[in-house]
This record gives sequence, structure tokens and C-alpha cells, in this order.
Amino acid sequence: MRHLILSAIIAIMPIYSFAGGHSGFGGTGTGITINNEVLEGKSGVLVKNTSSDVWIWDNLPEGFPKATSATCTQFLAFASGQEQPVGFSFTCLSVDPDGDVTMSVGAPHESGRALITQVAGTGKWKPYNGIQFLGGNDIQIDASTSVYSWKPTN
Repeated sequence: MRHLILSAIIAIMPIYSFAGGHSGFGGTGTGITINNEVLEGKSGVLVKNTSSDVWIWDNLPEGFPKATSATCTQFLAFASGQEQPVGFSFTCLSVDPDGDVTMSVGAPHESGRALITQVAGTGKWKPYNGIQFLGGNDIQIDASTSVYSWKPTN
């Protein structure tokens, strides 16, 4: 069962996320899974992955950091015996080098990517609350390390 879940996690890695945003903001990130928990139920399995991420931003206004770090927690639900998840969500938290914070959440998008929404931000990030991105995995390095990118939707 663990191998089945690990295979599915690798397939779902595109959902790692990032915060902030503006029309033109985009970027790339690297996620490294630092914790993995599996909860087995009678008819399904829940997986919780926590990653330590670094985000490299494109096209930010002056005064914004070129890079930030984040902690992301991904939740996956599987029906027993299935390799593909029946659902997922994630939350990413970041404190930038200036001390301003962001919180973003994500869920599946019809494009096959993840729809990411900044739901909270302080300081310079506050005006961007509600901004959305589409993001996904570009390179799966190994079972716990990925490189991904995101682009704004608005």
C-alpha cells in the first residue's frame, strides 16, 4: 500500500503551491518533502505531506524580494486500492525577508494544474489578497523533490 501511495504522490506533486501575486507575477519553486503522514481508513487513505520550498519570483515590483521561502502542506485523499487521488488541497505559508506574510490555498483546476489563491497577506502583499495562479510540476527529481512553476490567472 505504501508503494501505491508513494507512486500517487509523485504523480500529484504538481500541486505544491506558492503565495503572492499580480498580473505578471510568476515564477518557479523547489519543494522538498520534509514530513509525510498516512492515515488508513476502511474505505480510503489520507496522505499529508509537508514541504520546505524556495520560490524565485519573476516581474515583481520594486521593493519586493526576488526569492522567498515557504512551508507547504498538501492533503490527498485516495479510495482504497486506487492510485489516483479522489481529491486534494494544500496550504502554503510564507514570511518574506522583510517580515511580511502570505497564506495561499490550492485545489484542482480543470486544466490539470492547481488553482492557487492568496487568501491572506500583510504589508506589501496585502493588496494582492485574492490574486490567483495556475501552477504545476515541471521536473520530478525524486520521490520527495520537485521543481514547479506558476503563472497568474488575473
